[in-house]
Amino acid sequence: MKFNIGDRVVFLNESGGGVVSKILSPSLVNVRIEDGFEIPVVISELMKVETGSLPGSFKSAFDEEVIVEAPEQPKQEYESDSRNIPLMNIGGQGILEKGIFLAYVPHDQKWLITGMVDLYLVNHTEYDILYSFIREEEKGGFSGFDYGSVTPESMLLIESIERDEIEKWCRGVVQVLYQKEEDTKILSPGSAEFRVKPARFYTEGSYKNSSLMEGKAIVVSLLPLSAQASLLRSGTEKKQTEPEVKIAKEVKPKHIIEEHKTSPHEAVVDLHIYELVDNHQNMENSEMLRVQINYFTKCLDSAIANNLSKVTFIHGVGTGVLKTAIKEILKDYNNVSSRDASMKEFGYGATEVLIRK
Repeated sequence: MKFNIGDRVVFLNESGGGVVSKILSPSLVNVRIEDGFEIPVVISELMKVETGSLPGSFKSAFDEEVIVEAPEQPKQEYESDSRNIPLMNIGGQGILEKGIFLAYVPHDQKWLITGMVDLYLVNHTEYDILYSFIREEEKGGFSGFDYGSVTPESMLLIESIERDEIEKWCRGVVQVLYQKEEDTKILSPGSAEFRVKPARFYTEGSYKNSSLMEGKAIVVSLLPLSAQASLLRSGTEKKQTEPEVKIAKEVKPKHIIEEHKTSPHEAVVDLHIYELVDNHQNMENSEMLRVQINYFTKCLDSAIANNLSKVTFIHGVGTGVLKTAIKEILKDYNNVSSRDASMKEFGYGATEVLIRK
């Protein structure tokens, strides 16, 4: 259950109650009780007894007036989404690269693989963002589930999910627009597809502590800020030139697999990360794997659409994680088969995918 400042609550495991006075984390709030003291309480041990309103004066469960002071909010030129929760930025938990993330946070931090899960969109940047959260449906197609804004260094609750419904929230797309009052550049809009294996939610080792919030969560990187392209830069970063006038013309779409063709019906795709991004030095392993898998899927779909008969994917030897991921993805395609590519030509680090008509 989601609580807001000013909500009247009672304790589930003992008598008494009070008023929510501060949100400490996704799973912990401060409750101001009868004698005026504030105590931290896990939200799973609270029940809301009356719909809260804006911060002000409230009657507590003890029929005494309790004053809840609204935290001073920074002046903004627009009204931000009221669901925003400031990030904790906890030291000693490791530093996450600036960017946009999804965080799946269990309500029960003791038994991580049971109970409800909160899904948060995390804005770990200095930009205000406008977002659109799109869910991929099990029977095909997409549904726009939510949209709104997230302030800098904040997170926003997308949905509280029953554990048996978790698979419906494992695939989708998040689109983002970046806004800042003053900057030397304008960031291009971002769009990221996310795919989380449902089995991860039933493995305790999948939940990790992070520097962004209290408690353990499955954190998925969507849009690293370092990889975000700029649409325009200010005159301090480039020479002022007269804009070039270009005439729009119709062009024939180019399929991604065309870049890798070695013959009319065959192609070779190198999935090494240095072939796919200009700078990967600051990328985490999970981010690199996401880029590689995404490119593999696009190339395979493009090859099928263009009637190729064989595509060789070079993935290297390494730890075998990418090769294993490729094998799992291929199980979803009925018209393909795979085998190890020629060792003489590619060594041990390539998989050959055969496409049946």
